[in-house]
Amino acid sequence: MSKWDKGVDYETMYLRIVRHMRSPVAQRRPPGRGRKKKRFALACYDAILLIQLKNASRVSEAVRAFREYLVTKKSELEVQVSKKRKKELRKMIIPQEVLDMDCSICLDMLDVPEQRIIDNVKHYSKKQYDANTHSFRYSRITHLLRQGVDSAVIAKITHHSNVNFIRTYTQQKLADEILRNME
Repeated sequence: MSKWDKGVDYETMYLRIVRHMRSPVAQRRPPGRGRKKKRFALACYDAILLIQLKNASRVSEAVRAFREYLVTKKSELEVQVSKKRKKELRKMIIPQEVLDMDCSICLDMLDVPEQRIIDNVKHYSKKQYDANTHSFRYSRITHLLRQGVDSAVIAKITHHSNVNFIRTYTQQKLADEILRNME
C-alpha cells in the first residue's frame, strides 16, 4: 500500500461521512476568529469529500464541483481536470445526500480562494477521518475494480492519462486480495 492509499473502504467511508454531515454538530458554523477569517460548517467539507469519493476525483476537482453546484444547483457538472496541461473537462455527479442538504450554510465558500478551501478540506480529512483526500479517490477506484469495471473504463472516469497506472494499481490490489484469501 502506498503512502496515499490508506486502504479506505469506499462504502464504510461513504456512510461515515454522510452520518457526520447530517449531525447537528456538522451543521453549525463555528464562530469566526477575527473579522476576515471565514469559517465553514463541517458539513460543507463533508459535502466536498462525498463528491470526491463518489466521483473518484482529485480534491481540487471536488471543490470546483461543489462551488459550481452552490451557484447552479445542477446535479451533473463539468469541471476542469487538475494536473492536465491542456484544458480538459470531466463530468462530476453531485451525490443525493449533498443535493438534500441545506447548502446555504456553505455559500460563503464562494468568496474564498479555491486553494484555501482545498487546504482546509485536506486538513479536515486527516483530522476527522484519519485519511488523506487522495485515499478517497483510490477507495472508489478499488470499489469499481471489485465491481468488475475494466481498468480502461476506470481510467476514463478518473481522467488518468496513463491507463497503465490504473492497470498496475488494480492488478496489485487484486493480487493482494488473492494472496490474503489463499489457503
